[in-house]
Amino acid sequence: MNRRGLHILLFTFLCQAVAFGQLDSIQELPKVVLADRQLTLFSKGFKLERLADSVVKRNPVSLTDVLRHNSSIYFKENGSGMVSSPSFRGTNAAQTAVIWNGININSIFTGQTDFNTISPFNYDEISIRSGGGGVQFGSGAVGGSVHVNNNFSFDEADRTEIGMRYGSFSTLGGNASTTKTWGDHYLNVGVDFISSDNDYDYVGKNKKNLHGEYLRFTANLNQARRLNRGVVSLNSEYSYNDRNFSGSLNTIGRDGYKDVNTRNLLQLRQKYGRFNTTARVAHLFEQFRYYPDSEGIVFSEGRANTLIGGIESETMLGKAIKILAKVEYTLIDAQGDNTGNNERRTFSAVMLMNHKLSKNFNYGINLRKDFSNDFENPFLFSADAKWTLSQSYALRLNGSKNYRVPTFNDLYWYAGGNYKLKPETSYQVELGQEFHFGNFIVDLAAFYISSEDLIKWVPGNGSLWRPSNISKAQNFGVEAKTNYGIRFNKHQKLDIQLLYSYTNAEDKEKQKQLIYVPFHNANFLLNYGFKNLSAYFQGMFTGKAFSTTDNSDFVEASTIFNLGVDYSFSTIPNISIGGRIKNIFNTYYENVAYRPMPSRNFQIFLNFNI
Repeated sequence: MNRRGLHILLFTFLCQAVAFGQLDSIQELPKVVLADRQLTLFSKGFKLERLADSVVKRNPVSLTDVLRHNSSIYFKENGSGMVSSPSFRGTNAAQTAVIWNGININSIFTGQTDFNTISPFNYDEISIRSGGGGVQFGSGAVGGSVHVNNNFSFDEADRTEIGMRYGSFSTLGGNASTTKTWGDHYLNVGVDFISSDNDYDYVGKNKKNLHGEYLRFTANLNQARRLNRGVVSLNSEYSYNDRNFSGSLNTIGRDGYKDVNTRNLLQLRQKYGRFNTTARVAHLFEQFRYYPDSEGIVFSEGRANTLIGGIESETMLGKAIKILAKVEYTLIDAQGDNTGNNERRTFSAVMLMNHKLSKNFNYGINLRKDFSNDFENPFLFSADAKWTLSQSYALRLNGSKNYRVPTFNDLYWYAGGNYKLKPETSYQVELGQEFHFGNFIVDLAAFYISSEDLIKWVPGNGSLWRPSNISKAQNFGVEAKTNYGIRFNKHQKLDIQLLYSYTNAEDKEKQKQLIYVPFHNANFLLNYGFKNLSAYFQGMFTGKAFSTTDNSDFVEASTIFNLGVDYSFSTIPNISIGGRIKNIFNTYYENVAYRPMPSRNFQIFLNFNI
């Protein structure tokens, strides 16, 4: 953890810089917003949820915390702050895509994103798209996808936000961001920092979580300029993570892990007659170092550079049919101590169509084909529809074919990689219903996923394990979400949210539930507001999850409660203070077998809006 002091100094400097950056005046200009158009315009028949800013502020540690309490995604976490792997509708971590400003950022080595390495403060919008998204978003979007976007506007803006947090286990955090517009320019700069000794008690075990320290630093830059017929924009992000891996109930951890990620995206959007055309170039860099002894100098390393270039054009056929066509080329160059030097080249062609047949009925048909140098990719398709039968009832339906390509670890690992692997494929269908009765909203969804050629590491010659396309699985279940808002008068309101999911995910060969997929998950939230005071009570129930493939052992079911309060002062600058208590009943629970999660803990915070 030797970079902690450096990052604290850098964070403090940037906080001062963004605060002093408030001196210039700006002009009021018309609004222009650029978002992930594939997500917003071509997902009418899919379940799409956008998380409110207040949700992020209640769970500021990581994207894991935000989604765990506000979605049906289950997270397999090797202790607090350690590797966090999602299970979306019973699929594995590599079958959940993370999309950054329209770009798939899952690791080329592991095929997944560690949600504990992503700060929720870096983005203007966090969205959850349930169901297959392979056509729009590529490999891994099988169970669903999580989208983090940096939107922008040319409306007048000159604001700065600074936050400071302190909590149990010597946890220190802070964030700062500034947003300015002037003329035809937009600029947003932000930083975020968190570190923790993470030495929580194992409830009832007379032991502590030793060797679990972690540090995360992120910085981002988003800028745009309005042109005569369009917009040019740049999104840049840097993140650094330094973690000691904690042990289990029976062992003390020794190893450590450091990783660096940079992401850069340049886009030019222009209007040519009836065509809205976007050209983009993106560069992604990922590097990790694994230390068998966190205090030593010996490590194994991997690094990858991904270059993406693409162009898409969108137009209307008549007044009701929207068409988007896209071509994209991706070049990946990776080097690893355990995988060697390897390259992947992929050309993608995508066609999306949405037809507004009437005021109340939309349907879409989407197609994709990828061509890679190292294996044959399947032809992908999806279809979706939404029918609004009345002001209070709507029906959704979608179906799709999706895929997940082998990772570089699967293909090229020195001690057992298999370069003959082919992509996993899956078919899925979903039926959803939406009910609106004033302030009472209900969303119900039923889904089915059938997957084949799943990549599984199995014993080979001697003690060698190798991956093979041998597994099949079927997942089915239901999801329910309810929101109800009560306004007593102009000063008081109460919001209630309930989430429930049932997931059956079965290995067809063994006819057993897949590991770390609980049958039942539920969340609830009560939020009370009185003038400038807000208080919330949050609960999370997780059913038992099997930890062995023969279902002989499992992680016990658990129910965790959190409580929080905050108050905003009506001053300039606006100041808010508050605190939260997590696991208020000091319950022992695990997400992974023999990896206890934190005991009762608290956090206090102070925010400035200038």
